[in-house]
Amino acid sequence: MTAGLPRISGTRLLVDGLPFTVLAAETHNSASSTAIAIERSFAKVAALGANTVLAPVAWSLLEPTEGTFDFSLVDIMLEAAERFDLKLVPLWFGSWKNGMSSYIPGWVKRDAARFPRAEVREQGRIEHLSPFSSEARTADAAAFRAFMAHLREVDIAHTAIMVQVENEVGLLGDSRDRSELAQNVWDAAVPERFFQTVAAAGLSRLTLAGPKVDASPEDAWGAVIGTSQEAEETFMAYAYARYIDEIAAAGKAEHDIPMFVNVWLDSPLELDMPNPPDLALAGGMNPGDYPSGGPVPRMLALWCAAAPTLDFIAPDFYFGDFSSTMDTYSRASGGRLFIPEMRRSVRGVAQMFVAVGTYRAIGVSPFGVDSFDSSEPSAEALSDAYAILAVVADSLQQNDQRASRGFTLTESQQEQELMIGSTLVVVKASDSFRQLPPFPAYGVLVEESPGEILAAGRGFTVSFPDSEGNKTGIESASEIATDGSGQIVTELNGDESSSGASIRLHALGAVAPSIFPIAISTSSTGVVRIKTYTY
Repeated sequence: MTAGLPRISGTRLLVDGLPFTVLAAETHNSASSTAIAIERSFAKVAALGANTVLAPVAWSLLEPTEGTFDFSLVDIMLEAAERFDLKLVPLWFGSWKNGMSSYIPGWVKRDAARFPRAEVREQGRIEHLSPFSSEARTADAAAFRAFMAHLREVDIAHTAIMVQVENEVGLLGDSRDRSELAQNVWDAAVPERFFQTVAAAGLSRLTLAGPKVDASPEDAWGAVIGTSQEAEETFMAYAYARYIDEIAAAGKAEHDIPMFVNVWLDSPLELDMPNPPDLALAGGMNPGDYPSGGPVPRMLALWCAAAPTLDFIAPDFYFGDFSSTMDTYSRASGGRLFIPEMRRSVRGVAQMFVAVGTYRAIGVSPFGVDSFDSSEPSAEALSDAYAILAVVADSLQQNDQRASRGFTLTESQQEQELMIGSTLVVVKASDSFRQLPPFPAYGVLVEESPGEILAAGRGFTVSFPDSEGNKTGIESASEIATDGSGQIVTELNGDESSSGASIRLHALGAVAPSIFPIAISTSSTGVVRIKTYTY
């Protein structure tokens, strides 16, 4: 490996040899399609305070004519990222993007004989390259190799720190490809490599149907894994994983930086509104409602074994059980967790704190922030989160052994008791004079040394319960700047520390209640370093 290249070490991303937490934002899909769009979208990301931008590199624009490459947009992205003091994670929109093939070049689109499309039961042929097409795989790999070789040559500053290979792969509309090409593979003997992959994954049953213990190497797929939807999803997952691994390997042969795939999860759609309509926009519990064959949780072990070139598999999270999902993907990738897409709302902001504080995520990246109006409350909350989490990340990077925990407080759970290393802490949703904050309240606690806690976030109060006959008080509480200086803004005491009993980190934009005759300060940077003592 070339010295100094971004790389994964254990569960951390190293950039220029130092730990780097990716506090990113992903642009809209067409926001890197022209120089004007790049300038506009990258400026928005930088203005919010992110340290990294995720932006697409479209195969259609990179290779408009077969064998002729145009790297001008790549160069513009690198230059803009450097100028705005951002790192860059290029998203390779090659064969597939969100289960479709809309980013393939025109010369690929027009030649369905050479580059066969998938077919599904109700629609027939769809605009989706079949993952069984060797021609498509070879062409995509050649383009990706050329892109990565160009990055190696021009990205001397290591601005590009990771690369996403394809985007939310899988088949929509059916559990498996019904094209003649795919059917021929389905009817042929299962390759020995599949059985080796199963063994490598430690899987005795990949799906509800199999594979069968007594399967013969001469048996076709249906005889080995069954014919259920889940079995057909396994068939597709193996095909996509092998296809993408070949593409990733071609790129890494030119420029060996971390690579990952992202996931359209198999979670039901959730809308932030009462009585939401029944919309099939995303989610769903059947393969084909979500992209069948993608690295959803039940296909995850197979994907990790079949695509070993990838450094990790990253969930795009918009709805579902956050903790369960993060547990699943962190474990599957050996403790490595990155969320390349998530909500840009306050709900997403709260999840950022849990991802960084509890899961020690490589990074987080809300989607579509470049269309924010700067006056929107969610934009203010996200900008504030980037600043606060930068302080948290700095603390964790100073000592990776420090205990930490992220949390979210809601109307249904307004208080939590947390053991952070050797320190017992109570966090309770509160703003000022018994007023509750807007929910969710959220934060991260880091034990920087025994009895010393860095508290960061919004809308909660920190206190320390008595234990083993000892009372715990606050010796000092230093409010820390979030401008990167690390300076102490205020030494909190008296009213601001409840006379040494608790520290309140006010909600963003909190206003003192008018019913109380004595003035109450509601300003807060959102970061306080607290030292406790017992008596």
